[in-house]
Amino acid sequence: MAMECDDWGDGGGDMNAVPDGVVQHILSMLSNVRDVAALQHLRVLEIVGAPLRDTAITETVAACPNLTDLSLLGCDCSGDVSIQLAMLQRCRLDFLGGGNCSLLLSAPRLESLEAQGFTWISLRGGHNLRRLSIAKSTGRVYKVDTGRLPDLEYLSLRGVQWSWAAVSSVLQCASEVKHLVMKIEFCGDFDVLQPFPEIDLVDFFNGHPKLTKFEIHGAMFAALCQKNSLKNLDSRFCIPCLEELLITVRSPLNAEQKLSTLESLVKYSVRLQSMVIRISQMKNCHDAADDFFEEICKFKYINYRKVRIE
Repeated sequence: MAMECDDWGDGGGDMNAVPDGVVQHILSMLSNVRDVAALQHLRVLEIVGAPLRDTAITETVAACPNLTDLSLLGCDCSGDVSIQLAMLQRCRLDFLGGGNCSLLLSAPRLESLEAQGFTWISLRGGHNLRRLSIAKSTGRVYKVDTGRLPDLEYLSLRGVQWSWAAVSSVLQCASEVKHLVMKIEFCGDFDVLQPFPEIDLVDFFNGHPKLTKFEIHGAMFAALCQKNSLKNLDSRFCIPCLEELLITVRSPLNAEQKLSTLESLVKYSVRLQSMVIRISQMKNCHDAADDFFEEICKFKYINYRKVRIE
């Protein structure tokens, strides 16, 4: 556990600089959170490896109304987590456990949020949010409700399985995003893993006109590579701000459509400086994989100033 208070002097919140007597006093307070007077001035709180079934943790957080930085890392939790902090600006929540866990976060001054391990996320007052990272390494993400995010600059969505409603909801709210990372393996609301529905390439980039850096992985890239999507391309279409692309390709399926999409991204991204095509875990026991890789190499050769292969 690490804590920072605004009146500890030159120690700057480093627990090593605090006298042993003060440390013992803080620990005794946390064992009886009714003694909360000294927590009012706390600005930074980090708790590692605690089970949130222990109400002392949630009560301690609630007893620190002036927190600007909160980190709950490696915490074990199932059920509901509710946090209301009016002064909070930066928040890291890294929760363990394969069960369903929901987050209700009310923080009108929040600028940065990293949330790992939640099935449902509801954010209230996130209009100042600049960085948002949501991940779930096991299980599913069913719903994410953020409201509009007009100042969001960085968005990362990661996980094994998300419902498409959760993905599309966040993307719609993050229309002004500049750096987007999408690394989700599958879609679906239930136990059956499903591919992603078609994502119209023109609509997607028109809906995110400020996108400067884009990282897209496997199945999400395949969802952009559809015939119906490419039909909407015309000379008036333009991707105005995109400068850097990182695309992970994991399958030779629909190779023609994927190559057409790569060509379109180079053609219509007027400011593109770098496209990295990352070949990952592609099974090479079939001729189709070899042929596809050969075509990607030709594409890289033609666009050697901008494209490279990893």
